[in-house]
Amino acid sequence: MTMYSLLFMRFAWMVQPRNYLLFACHFTNEGCQLMQGYRFINWHHMGGKEKAEAAALTPIPQLE
Repeated sequence: MTMYSLLFMRFAWMVQPRNYLLFACHFTNEGCQLMQGYRFINWHHMGGKEKAEAAALTPIPQLE
């Protein structure tokens, strides 16, 4: 999806007249795809899963 959005962002910019709406849609999609990619890498390869499991096992202090 990331490459698809980049490709169509270029297409929307190069056609005459420029298609700003198509460019904006693919620009937004590109940002979302990059964020999802970062979240995937963080969870699976940078220890996010282990941090979440450790936080789930920590007891929550009770207020008295």
